Amino acid sequence: MAIFMLLAVFLAATKLSACATCKEDNEETYSYHGSTNGPKQWPQLFPDCNGDMQSPIGIQTTNVKKDQSLKKLNFFGYDTAVRRGDVINDGHTVMITLGDNVRRGITIQGNDYYLQQIHFHWGSDKNQGAEHTLDGRRYEMEVHFVHTNSDEETAVVGVLVQMVSNDNQAFQPIVEVVSDVLYKNESTRLQSTLNIGKLLPESPASYYGYTGSLTTPMCTEDVAWYILKKTQTIGKKQLQTFLKVYSVEEEDKNSKCLLAPNNRPVQNLNGRVVYASK
Repeated sequence: MAIFMLLAVFLAATKLSACATCKEDNEETYSYHGSTNGPKQWPQLFPDCNGDMQSPIGIQTTNVKKDQSLKKLNFFGYDTAVRRGDVINDGHTVMITLGDNVRRGITIQGNDYYLQQIHFHWGSDKNQGAEHTLDGRRYEMEVHFVHTNSDEETAVVGVLVQMVSNDNQAFQPIVEVVSDVLYKNESTRLQSTLNIGKLLPESPASYYGYTGSLTTPMCTEDVAWYILKKTQTIGKKQLQTFLKVYSVEEEDKNSKCLLAPNNRPVQNLNGRVVYASK
């Protein structure tokens, strides 16, 4: 009798798990929560996702290599107010593309990388959505500033974001338009002036650097990662706006198809060194 009871519990749990999956997610090329195309399946679906230099990673500050010769990040154009920004929900994230033709980017080791887009990975206080972890802690959000140089090499600046009780006004121009892109393929424009320099923490020049990959398929490697040492904050109410975003179009919406958390699990270091700048 006990065996039959255990079997019944197992079958019920399996059925519940299957029902908890968003059906439309499984119809996408990849997803964060699909049972057939979620992060665990990416290495089988996309060969590069099985590489030896994958991202994100867990950063242990006691194991990083301090390199005094590493130059700090130099941000240029970040303090010029953004007067046009296109915002889109692509089913995997909320992404901002700047359209004001201002040269913004970073200089690292004498090489200029130009800002292409900004996107977000988020969760909640109970189910955090940052991709990189710091000393075992996963923050509620992570902002990625994606840059490329003239050789089409990619450098990403990652900012870890902690949820707090008070709003962070730097995020407000973004938060106020998230409700316009709740569903996949919806797009809008920023309605208020955005200062992306204020999205960075104070003294943003110091970082943990390593060589990794894009954190979504195709998981292309040889990406230069710069995770800022200092963190940023976002208000609880502001973060709750992101928690209403879906991975599907409006006609397919249901509670199983909410996008958060949209983070890839941490990947093995495979012998890579994480460097710490001054």
